[in-house]
Amino acid sequence: MIARPLYALLATLALGACAHTAATPAPATVTETSAMSSSAESKVTPAGGEPSGPIRTAEDALTRMLALIQAIDGLDDLTPDYLQSKMGVPVTHAAADPKRYGASAPLTSEWGYSFGMDQTPTAGRWFEFTFIPAQAGASPSMTEICGIDFETFTKKLENIGFVRQRNMVEDGRWMSDFFSRPGMRVEVFPRGEADAPQDRVEHHCVEWVYIR
Repeated sequence: MIARPLYALLATLALGACAHTAATPAPATVTETSAMSSSAESKVTPAGGEPSGPIRTAEDALTRMLALIQAIDGLDDLTPDYLQSKMGVPVTHAAADPKRYGASAPLTSEWGYSFGMDQTPTAGRWFEFTFIPAQAGASPSMTEICGIDFETFTKKLENIGFVRQRNMVEDGRWMSDFFSRPGMRVEVFPRGEADAPQDRVEHHCVEWVYIR
């Protein structure tokens, strides 16, 4: 079971995005392992230079996340300075615990983003990136932040060497996909683009990226 106190961390940092509370996912099982894809298109961002300036769009945020994931060997690489250089935005420490740090900011009138490193005695240490509604408790359409959708984002993870596994919870629902390579596992959570029409219900966007 995954704990998600990073939301509380980012709220205490007061970095501009509204607080967001999410339910803890149900216990999960892993099924439907797929073979790793190979591709000549292994690079996800142009070579030369770090990101400059703030994250302005969801596509920008997810592109930076892909470049970050491609470059690291594991959580030990995700120092505050490294995160700031790769994500291009200031990273702030929690006042009560310097091992907890991150950033958040608005993207649109309805959505913001947050990312950071967190840890608890029971869950250990992890990094997560998530899109959060600007208004706590709201559930807006994800259309404006779905330029890089779940299929595109996860295919790029396979292209840079990760092996995909489908993650099904106990009642048979699809919860997320795991992506593994030696020393590192990424979990990506989908969300339907909108509640209607049906084609948008079935079109999945990236809601949350979790690294262990």
